[in-house]
Amino acid sequence: MIDKSKLENTVLDDNAEIYKPRKEQTEKEKLSEMTFKEKLAYFNNYYRTKVIVSIVVIALVVYFIYSVVSPKPETVLYAAMINSGLDTETVSDLENDFGNKLGIDSEKQNIVFDTSFYFGNDSTASEYTMSSQEKLTAFLYAGQVDVLIAPESVFANYAKNGYFSKLSDELPTDLLTDLTDSIYYSTTNEDSDSGAYGIYMDKSKIYSEQGEMTDRPILGIVVNSKYKQNGVELIRYLLDMK
Repeated sequence: MIDKSKLENTVLDDNAEIYKPRKEQTEKEKLSEMTFKEKLAYFNNYYRTKVIVSIVVIALVVYFIYSVVSPKPETVLYAAMINSGLDTETVSDLENDFGNKLGIDSEKQNIVFDTSFYFGNDSTASEYTMSSQEKLTAFLYAGQVDVLIAPESVFANYAKNGYFSKLSDELPTDLLTDLTDSIYYSTTNEDSDSGAYGIYMDKSKIYSEQGEMTDRPILGIVVNSKYKQNGVELIRYLLDMK
């Protein structure tokens, strides 16, 4: 049998610490009682992840706002090039060199030579070919393309469908006269009279080194281009004409 006196000795006094209500400390009070090392450990355990996540979220929000609000460079000449075969470095050099010739402000304006278009022939038509055709058609209708350079077999179809301006309406008479031997003539679905709609580019600085070509590249100025004069300047530039 348990000794009653021993049981009484084990009973805590009503004033014992365990019975006293605990006061909830504030963060400030907790930190004030910690050493520097304890504060670092406390921060790592409870706040580091939250702070990192907050910084990342803020950075993403700032970047999104900057991307939307900040003005993007205006493309003052967009040349769509079909089956060009030019490498990335050559294209970049062309964009920079022609931009310098036009005297554009590279922070506010840019030149684009888009070589992503590939049209295979009937025997090699692929999903990529159809994708290129759809992309080009959308860009043409949107007025995004200023100049189209394509092999003659491809160019002929676009010329027939009225995608190009008559060069007699865009080029100065002296330049048109100098280019007489390089002009591509065509009729259109709406005009049965033959007109000058393109310039053969096989003698230009970007194609001359490729030797004789069976499907000669032709340049045309797109009828709804906003920068037709820059298209004229591109002809001068590519053919080294004043």
